[in-house]
Amino acid sequence: MTRKREWWALAGLVLLSTGLRAWAAVKVPVPWIAPDEMVYGLLGRDLWQHGSLSILGGSTPYYSLLTPLLAGFPLVAFGLSTGYDVLHGLQAFAMSLAAVPVYLWGRTMVSRRAAFLAAALTVATPVLAYSGLIMTEVLFYPLLATAAWAGAEAIARPTRRTQILMLVAFVAVCATRIQAIVLVPALITAALLDAWMARSWRGLRRHLPAAAGFGVLLVAWIAWRLASGSGTLGGYEVVAKTSYSVGAVARFVMYHGASLLILCGFVPAAAVVLMLIKALRRGEADARVRAYLAVAVSLSVWIVVEVGTFASRYSDRIVERNLIGLAPVLFIGLVLWLERGPDGGWIERAVVGMLGLALLVLLPVDRYVNIFGVHDAMTLIPLYQLSTATSMHTLTRVYPIVAGVVVLAFVLVPRRRLRWFPVALLVVLVGASVLVSRFVVREAKAQQTMFLGADPSWIDNAGGDDVAYLYDGEPAWPGVWQTVFFNPRIDRVYNLPDTSVPGPLPQTGVIVLPDGTIGMPPDAGKQNAYVVTSNWIEMDGEPVAHVAQSGVSQEGLVLWNVKHPLRMLSRTTGLQPNGDIYGPTIGALTVYDCRQGTLRLTLIVKQAGPVDIKVNGRVIKHLDFKAAQPSWHGDIPIRTPGGRCVIEVEQNGLIGTTQFAFDRG
Repeated sequence: MTRKREWWALAGLVLLSTGLRAWAAVKVPVPWIAPDEMVYGLLGRDLWQHGSLSILGGSTPYYSLLTPLLAGFPLVAFGLSTGYDVLHGLQAFAMSLAAVPVYLWGRTMVSRRAAFLAAALTVATPVLAYSGLIMTEVLFYPLLATAAWAGAEAIARPTRRTQILMLVAFVAVCATRIQAIVLVPALITAALLDAWMARSWRGLRRHLPAAAGFGVLLVAWIAWRLASGSGTLGGYEVVAKTSYSVGAVARFVMYHGASLLILCGFVPAAAVVLMLIKALRRGEADARVRAYLAVAVSLSVWIVVEVGTFASRYSDRIVERNLIGLAPVLFIGLVLWLERGPDGGWIERAVVGMLGLALLVLLPVDRYVNIFGVHDAMTLIPLYQLSTATSMHTLTRVYPIVAGVVVLAFVLVPRRRLRWFPVALLVVLVGASVLVSRFVVREAKAQQTMFLGADPSWIDNAGGDDVAYLYDGEPAWPGVWQTVFFNPRIDRVYNLPDTSVPGPLPQTGVIVLPDGTIGMPPDAGKQNAYVVTSNWIEMDGEPVAHVAQSGVSQEGLVLWNVKHPLRMLSRTTGLQPNGDIYGPTIGALTVYDCRQGTLRLTLIVKQAGPVDIKVNGRVIKHLDFKAAQPSWHGDIPIRTPGGRCVIEVEQNGLIGTTQFAFDRG
């Protein structure tokens, strides 16, 4: 391959990957991972519009700089609808660019053909499905590979130029995700490993300028964060203030070690370990290979420990997405091992293989392969689909068998035959990518149906301007984030008492006075002209638009053109979207400014039993249904001194309601 053809081939690989990944990504209609995707999108929108990393103009912890910078540009420049598609294309290109540092780094140690194969594996892996999601993984994937390469070059050739490039790459990857701070201990460990393999410690002094540079950067970061009045870890400050269980940490570090083996296809990681063992025992003359091994192993160990520790306390699942930047690094190790010759005999391969197999089979797939964790571990999605297509029992039998076959092949197959493994791995990764991309699209479409209906920007398109969201504690809180993200005219969120939207969404707590007036804090500012609420809430105003929701505890959302002052007329709780009341749940209608009127109630008795109708805790009517019957209707006059009245339907069976309303007369 000539140099010109080499560059054309690399450019073609990046463009092919970009085209295929963008084609899949634009089919993702709405964000899937809440609140992360909406956080980065909203941060980016405010960054480009107002120059601040904030959400709805409120105080927001620091999460990332480069991800909002990337996400916000197309959303602001092209409008939300078109910009969302443009963003998918940009993200597909960004993740596909990971092939470039992998190829260039690999090219310093192996043939062009082998380096190109490592680059192809890098863009074939199913984790590139994150191209369709607004996540830090999009930039973290190529930037971590770049930072690892820069670190290896600085260790192999510690010149001023290589050390400055390493520091620049370090800043870039940390500006994408704070997790990358682990590069500091990883690169220190790598420098020590390199000295061990070189059988000389004198060269460590040449790394002092880089060490000083890291120190300056860390001091500058700490000073900036303290000056801003927030912790040094931004939105993740709580991580540093938490106590961890040693047993849980050890367990989750082991699980994430297994996750890394699954992520890369086992053999790349095993190959790197074999080369390291040989280099530690006999030394390694090639400075670049030595630096590669030191960085690949140190970075892998430190990131697995970091992610496992975090997951043991905050995730209780496999957070593979925080490991994905290691895959490109290990793919280089695979082609390096195959091209260099027989590193590791059968005995060494057997020991490494059995240790890896032990990690794999100790991963409790029956616990962690489920719908709740697949967004954090894309390579587990094919396993999840196997469990749903067959059964979890089948998965727990097939998984260790496949792992055992791969390990046996690594141990027993002659090296000349293992040269075909990268090709086989490439085919598997491409097939898994297709499955994963389709799965992500299906899940995102389900999110749209659940929260947004056919028109995600239904509030903005209804003409509502100056809109507030009044949150009543709906358990499916991601719908709030989705609605705010797709409707920029929402500029604030109010919470009813004892409710809060999870995540860094600026929110204002309010109270409801007996006459229904919404009591706000003094600093709340002017009242919005429009308010969006659950369909269970009736506001004093005119309904302007409505969106149906599915699979949540409310039938949908309503946009109200409200009167001044902001006032709630009634609120219904305890009912299912279809009007059913499941015992022992109490169906309640709270009416504000309630003096006199008529309760109009129609019940469908689905499961017989006694029913008490109460007003402010006092039973005003008792019904005793001996058997299921089509329906019961009653118009019950209600008179109270004024203020608020709470009308309750209490029962232990199953009652449907087709009418549960208060007529003020």
